[in-house]
This record gives sequence, C-alpha cells and structure tokens, in this order.
Amino acid sequence: MELGTATQLITRLIILWLLSERPLHGYRIKRILADVALRHWFPIETGSIYSVLKTLAAAGLVETEIVEREGQRPERTQFRITQAGREHYRELLRRAWTEVGRSSESFHLALAARSDLDESEIPELLAIRVKSLRQRISELEMASNSAPALAMVEHSRALTLADLTWTESELEKLNNRGATTSDI
Repeated sequence: MELGTATQLITRLIILWLLSERPLHGYRIKRILADVALRHWFPIETGSIYSVLKTLAAAGLVETEIVEREGQRPERTQFRITQAGREHYRELLRRAWTEVGRSSESFHLALAARSDLDESEIPELLAIRVKSLRQRISELEMASNSAPALAMVEHSRALTLADLTWTESELEKLNNRGATTSDI
C-alpha cells in the first residue's frame, strides 16, 4: 500500500494504533485526537481522519463493525482493525522505529536564504529562536504527564536541547564577530 506523505503516514499510524485498542467510529477518533494532551504530541489535521479511514477500509486494513444512528444525528460507522490492518500497523511501527525522517523544517529554508535578510537582523532573530526553544522545553516539561510514553518527552527534549545548543552557539559566534569588528 502506498504510504503517502509523512503527515498521511502519521495519521494512518495513529488511527491504526487507536483501532488496535478497540473499535471506534470516526467522530470518536476525532475527539480523542482533539484532546489537548494528545494534540500536543500528535498535531493531526482532524479533517483527514475520515479520508484516511476510507482509504484504510478500501485497502482492507479496517472494516465496518456497526453503523449506528442516535435520533436525528448522522449515521456513525464504527470501524475495527482487520488482521491485515494489524500486520500493516506493525509494519508502520517498525518503519517509524528505524527511519530517520528528512526534516523539511522552515528553519532550514531560512538558513539557506539567510542572505536575503539584512545580516544585522540575524542575531535578533536567533535570540528570538533561543527564547522560543527555551519555551518549548518548558512546554515539554508541562506536557510530560500527558505523554503516552515518557520516551516521547525525553526524545523531544533531547532534540530541542540540541537545537538550542546549536542556536546559542551561532548567536555567540555572531555576537563575538560583531564585538571584534566594532573593536577594530
């Protein structure tokens, strides 16, 4: 099965993870993922849930368990994971464990296009980034109690600390270069 973009992959993986626990309908999956605690860790576009469920069903990875309707509300289709879906889910988990994603972070583009800004702006922008990274570390500490696994917090914190260390080093280089230049 074609796995699509990284966002589609994570959405598919999360839906299969939730369905591996118990059958659910799309609206319930949407509500689970809209929870503030999980949204921090899995920022999924909830509008994509139904299309991913449809794709998974067409591939035979999930199937309809029951269609229910309460009063005048729309029908709700409850899905369950199939055996093929469980195998695919485990395949996706193995892939997630072993692949090192290619970051397409906007910051990388900012680094590549640095010459399009006035060089005098860069230290201020890096200082703002340092502040944002420190804020993210604080947010990680606050969100650690809601993380499905402590390892997620530790990994995110390590990556953020590495980014912070690099950014502070770049800022220090620029500040030292500025001090040296102004002393001449």
